[in-house]
Formats: sequence, structure tokens, C-alpha cells
Amino acid sequence: MERVNKRKDGFESRGSSFMSRKKWWVTGLLFLVALTIELLYIRSYGVGYFISPDGLHYSNIAGNFLQGKGLVNTANFVQGDNGVIREVTQTREYVVGPVYPILLAVIYGLFGLMNFKMVVLVLHSLLSAASAVLAYKTGELLFGKGYGLIPFFLTLGYPIFVFWGMYVLTETTYIFTIALFLYLLARYGKEIQRPKLKTLLYLGAVIGVSNLVRPLLLLFFPVLGFWILWAHGWRLKIALRDFAIIFIMAVVVMSPWWIRNFVKYHEFIAVSNYGSYELYLGNNPLTITDKYFYYAQPSYDPEVKARIGKLPIPEQEKEYKQLAVSYVLEHPFLFIQRTFEKEKNLFWQPITPIEGQLYKMKGAILDKWYLLLGLLGILLSLFSLKRYSFLLLFVVYYSFIVSMITVVDGARYRLPVMPAMILLGSLVLVIAIKGIGRLSGLNSRTGRRI
Repeated sequence: MERVNKRKDGFESRGSSFMSRKKWWVTGLLFLVALTIELLYIRSYGVGYFISPDGLHYSNIAGNFLQGKGLVNTANFVQGDNGVIREVTQTREYVVGPVYPILLAVIYGLFGLMNFKMVVLVLHSLLSAASAVLAYKTGELLFGKGYGLIPFFLTLGYPIFVFWGMYVLTETTYIFTIALFLYLLARYGKEIQRPKLKTLLYLGAVIGVSNLVRPLLLLFFPVLGFWILWAHGWRLKIALRDFAIIFIMAVVVMSPWWIRNFVKYHEFIAVSNYGSYELYLGNNPLTITDKYFYYAQPSYDPEVKARIGKLPIPEQEKEYKQLAVSYVLEHPFLFIQRTFEKEKNLFWQPITPIEGQLYKMKGAILDKWYLLLGLLGILLSLFSLKRYSFLLLFVVYYSFIVSMITVVDGARYRLPVMPAMILLGSLVLVIAIKGIGRLSGLNSRTGRRI
């Protein structure tokens, strides 16, 4: 009997090993397919990269890091009306999240300083391909085996990801961290009866890293805590245990950056040292809600701007922040109304044909159809709310936070929410495919009876 059991265990072990190797082969093959498609799409533009003042700021920090000066910004850049970018006298040192400059430094160390083309061809294409594979793995967790290919190809087919990936900006890196974050949330949802410690630790680490790219998940913790409590059937003790592990891990990942900033600047800087001006533009009596930000628009009081402009940069940040917060507290209902107006008129607006032509963006017309597919998926997900609730909560949270902070055009600032929208859109196609399959099976059985 023992010999039979040993033989059975041996077969199970070899079977498990074979399935594990097969899974890795499939993942590797999908990654190569995704990478090939990404590179072909980039090549179709006929240019190597796009650069902006923000991109040069990141590049300056990466160059200083390679030269042993640390993650510091030592130059400021502006873009004139003619589109030409030039270096100007530095008026402030911009502190940004360290992840993207470090990744740039790796590319520059391998291929040479300021090699923007290799940033796009190597760093961004690899991260984009990995994001598509994560969409596949998340799709399998949510919809079942075989259905992961739907979000995989939808991710690769969304041309706006590739377009902004050709800019030396944080977009592609941030989208990758969000795709990984959503995958781990889906995995945690699957393990909800007995969550694995490593899943909780990975989730906390990814939140920390994502915040060190862009700090927009900093305020997500209350939403995450609510979702965990709901997923656990309102069992507070277990939910608090899981939430505490995730939160502490995120703090551990981010704390070296906090300590470094406090030692260097003698103040607490969570991720970056700017943003108050955008918060003021998005929340003051002159804020407009149907046109995205440009410097000539009437989104600020000229007298206020003239007064604050005479102050030192740190004082300007504090003043703009205080003004913005006071406007919100004094007019809470107006704040909520304007935030939703900005969501409707700006954040969720598809790219127009004029914008597509202006930016010379390939496939911009698809943006509208991706949005419609995602919105339909939101409606269908309400019938299985618990399974897809983390996607809905993330979409609502992210769109509200971005619309609350500033006045933005939708396409670029909506990109980080699109991995969730693609998964929700995939639900529509999964339901359609399953429905067609059931109808086909029903028809074949009816035919056999006849």
C-alpha cells in the first residue's frame, strides 16, 4: 500500500512540475509576442522618441546619479511657444520619485548618457510587454483559463499606451506598476479564504514602489481597507491583520526615501516637493471645468499669482496649498460638483480626431471604443460585484483623485486607469464568447434530437 502511495505521489509531483514548466513557457512566449508587437508599433512612427521638459528633468537627475551626485535635480527646462526646449536658470530643485530616474540611470549606464532612443526601445518596450503579460495573468484569475488572451491582446491593441511610451516620461513605468497592483489584488481575491503571506507582502511592496513612481496611490489605503473588510465578510480582526501587513510593507519600501528627504531638506517629503500650484488651479473660484490646463486660461487670480510669485519657492508651495484647501473647505459642495464636472468633461473624454492629428497619434480613434467597452463592462460587473469590485473601486478612486487635484486633458492622465478598464471591457467579450458557446451547444443538442 505504501509503495502504491509513493508511486502516486511521484506521478503527482512530476505532473505538477510539468504543468509549472508549461506555464512558464506560455508566459515566456506571450512576452516575446508582446515585445515584438511593441517594437513594430514603435518603429511605425519613424521616430526614436519624444522629449519634453519633464523628460529632461528626469534625465538630469539620472545623469547626476550616475556621476555620484545623488538623485538631485540641477537644471530647469522650459518649452517655448515654438516647441523648442531650452535650459533656463534653475529657480528650484524638483524632488521626484526615485524609481524612474534610477531606471533611466540603468539604461544610460548600459547605452550612454541621454540615450533617449534606448529608453524607449529597451526600458519602455520591456515594461509594456510585461504589462500585457500581467493583463493575461489577471484575466485568467478573473475569467478562467484561456480567457486571459482577451485582456492580453486588448492591452497590446490600445495604441495610446504605445504613443505615450515613446515619451521619456513615467507613463509606461507607472502603468506597469498599476498592472502588477491589479494582478496582486486579483490574486489576493482568489486567496481570500486563506491569503498567503507572500501575496500580502508583494502587494504592499508594489504599492510602495508605485508611489515612488507617482504618489497617486498614497490615498488609496482607506479604499483598500474597506475592500479587504468587505471581502472578508466584515470580519474585522482578519481584515486588520491583512491590511496591517500590506500597509507596513508599503511603509518599509517608502521609508528610505522619506529618511533621505528629511536628512537632505529638513522636511518631510512623501514623494515629491511640488504639486500645490496644480491643486490651486484645480480648486479655486476661477477654475474652469471644460478645458484642460494651459497657461493662458483664466484658472487663477492674476493678483494672487503676482503676490505669491514674489515669495521663495517653498513659501509659494505652502501658500498655494493653503489657498486650495481653504477653497475646498469653504465650498465643499461646489468642490464636489466641479470635480465631477472635470471627470465628465475632461478625464473621461475620448481623444478627438483633431487631437489625434495634432499629436500625429496613430490609432487615436480606438480610444473611444475602448472607453465604451470598459463602461459596458462596468455595468456587467455589477452582477458579480464582489469579484470585480476592486477594479470598480480603483477606477472610481483614480478618476476622482486626478479630477480633484487639477485640470487635465483626459488621454494622458487617464492611462493608469486603462488597465482596469481593459479588464472590465474584457468581461464583455468573455460573456459574449461564453454566451455564443452555450447557444452553439444548445443548437447542436437540439439538432441531434431532431
